[in-house]
Amino acid sequence: MNPYSGIRNSSKEDTIFTFSRTSLTLTDYIEFSRLTQKSDSSQIEALFVEAGACSITVEGADQQIHLEEDHCSTPWEIVKLSALFDPTALDLESIRKIQSDLTEFPLSESLRFRKLGIRNWDEEWKKHIQPTIVNDCIWIGPTWDKPDLEYRHIVHIDPGLAFGTGNHETTSLCLEVLANHALDDVGVVDFGCGTGILGIVSCILGARYSIGVDIDPNAIEVANRNAEQNDVERQFKAHLLEEFLNTGELRSAKHNVVVANILTSTLIEHSRTLKDLVADQGTLILSGILANQSQAVSDAYRDAFDFSILQRGDWVALTGIRRENESG
Repeated sequence: MNPYSGIRNSSKEDTIFTFSRTSLTLTDYIEFSRLTQKSDSSQIEALFVEAGACSITVEGADQQIHLEEDHCSTPWEIVKLSALFDPTALDLESIRKIQSDLTEFPLSESLRFRKLGIRNWDEEWKKHIQPTIVNDCIWIGPTWDKPDLEYRHIVHIDPGLAFGTGNHETTSLCLEVLANHALDDVGVVDFGCGTGILGIVSCILGARYSIGVDIDPNAIEVANRNAEQNDVERQFKAHLLEEFLNTGELRSAKHNVVVANILTSTLIEHSRTLKDLVADQGTLILSGILANQSQAVSDAYRDAFDFSILQRGDWVALTGIRRENESG
């Protein structure tokens, strides 16, 4: 299978790619930036996210913003990665660790720092979000945009203060798997739901229900609002992780499809919980994984799942069917 089939970005070439895993508010942020070989960009992006980056931007080193869906296959030899950090969450030890971790990558310049003035980051998003097309039949974009062509399904997702617009490889991999999965009348859990994009698309593709789970209250608000925007609020409901884990009816249920697009370390940490959520012969989809991390994730689930791998650039998604009568 061609790992690049099924998903494409409908934006023009001269667009910026912005990545956010957490809330961006009307406040100051510290920006770290550094040039890197494009072949190392995904690993450095993951390093920044593990360090707590609120947002990551990738652009051409010549300052000409130029990026398509898969930044690892752009023609640049050098790219510039910029990461925003909440200054209240940074200390000298954290900065030193970032600098130390970056020394293993051949880079063209030292890590640069600058403090950004107060901006309305929610509005900043609107300058950069571009629609995504899934399997030439699903158009996913913000409410202020509309498709140029006719598509079977139109999905409006506003990121607000949450992660997940379909542009990033980790999300697009999940979308491709879901679009090729039989979802009619199944139950879905979107673990780490962000904007709710994966759960909402599942409902639009026929799922009987979808439960979103996240640790960020802003994500819960955004996801439930996006469900209303797409007329699936009866099928989709997002919950805080603590609420989900402490509500017996939610926690004990088994589901046909569980998808988790989160950090590799979190996938491993919550492997028991995720395994327990999947019904016998149910499907587990894991993303947010660099190719060189896939074995560690597979090992955490191998007692219950055998995975197939879908890859886009340096990122992979693991898809597995739960073996019957296997306890997590």
